[in-house]
Amino acid sequence: MPMETYRMEVSEDSEAEELLVDVYNIDDIIEATERVPYDEYALASTTDESPDPRTAEATADVMTLDVQITRVEGAFEVRLLGDREELVAERIADADWGLTDIAE
Repeated sequence: MPMETYRMEVSEDSEAEELLVDVYNIDDIIEATERVPYDEYALASTTDESPDPRTAEATADVMTLDVQITRVEGAFEVRLLGDREELVAERIADADWGLTDIAE
């Protein structure tokens, strides 16, 4: 397979209820996607406007793509894997994204 460039975009949905991750190929076609509702982690957005999306690019020769999102120390760690190897990663801190813990 030839080398291909992928763009991972991390954003928030228009209702500020979910973290969205979309991975696009060079033709802007979605190759992988993942959604994480904030309420699964007892979080809520405290901002009036969604934060600016974060993007990262990787060029790789891979057969499979996978998006992994984990929760670590007040942040989401978003990783794009190609054939189980990390291609790019973004850390979305609650403070930077305007998220607050709503657990009692």
